[in-house]
Amino acid sequence: MNRLALIGRSASQLSETTLAYTLNLHPRYHSHSQGQYPDGLRQAFLVNDPEGPYLGKYEKEVVLTVSDWYHEQMPTLIKKFINVANPTGAEPVPNAVLLNDTQNLTVAVEPGITYLLRIINVSAFAGHYFWIEGHTMSIVEVDGVWTDPVEADTIYLTAAQRYGLLVTMKNDTSANFPMISSMDTVIELSPLAMAVR
Repeated sequence: MNRLALIGRSASQLSETTLAYTLNLHPRYHSHSQGQYPDGLRQAFLVNDPEGPYLGKYEKEVVLTVSDWYHEQMPTLIKKFINVANPTGAEPVPNAVLLNDTQNLTVAVEPGITYLLRIINVSAFAGHYFWIEGHTMSIVEVDGVWTDPVEADTIYLTAAQRYGLLVTMKNDTSANFPMISSMDTVIELSPLAMAVR
């Protein structure tokens, strides 16, 4: 039954209506209306693979989102972005980086334990570099597809990109090891954009 078939039905008829959907799932959800997505209407959406190839290779799972944050609300920024005074279409520059929609996030981990770290970039525009001080990560999933393990000290996530990483925490309690998300602030302009400037 489609949406048009629901028009004109009474509340009692609607309460008895069942709708079935086929979804192409992405590991995040967000709004497409009036800039609600960059203003915070977004989050991770995970579907676990009961037969994943890395089951038994980690003890715990942690979900992290990285995002850009603006101090102005999107309706104001959209007017500046879609404007004749912005002929190159330069996106608004974010004011901050957030991990799990906050700053100064603390993630409690246990020494010597291997984690499956699911990291998702829910930014509107910005790419992010991500690393854990003093740790090597093993990339095992990219955009929902399991991969052969690849070791990395740093990963780069474009907007809407996601990774699954296996990380074994150092067996060292004498220090904290920061998880860092650094927003990509390098903007390369095309020759046309340079000429318009």
